[in-house]
Amino acid sequence: MEIEKIIYIVIGIIMIIGYIPTFIDLIAYKKKAINTMSYVLWGIANGATCYYSFVILPDLLFQIMSSIHFFSCVSLIIINSLIKEEAKAAS
Repeated sequence: MEIEKIIYIVIGIIMIIGYIPTFIDLIAYKKKAINTMSYVLWGIANGATCYYSFVILPDLLFQIMSSIHFFSCVSLIIINSLIKEEAKAAS
């Protein structure tokens, strides 16, 4: 395997691992742990990148990475919204 491909894979994995602490904060501790507007903007950017990966640059690894980023952003926004709703209902 070429060094460029290894670096590409490692960077993608590191970026995906970066979502894990936020998921833990939201799911396990029920903390509102994200700035929703930031994740909406990142979700839009990742959605466009995901679209690009399937329509313009059909590279399987790029498609997988961009899809994971997009769905992670969308999932975090949804979970965060549900936590906000629970907090409002409890008060």
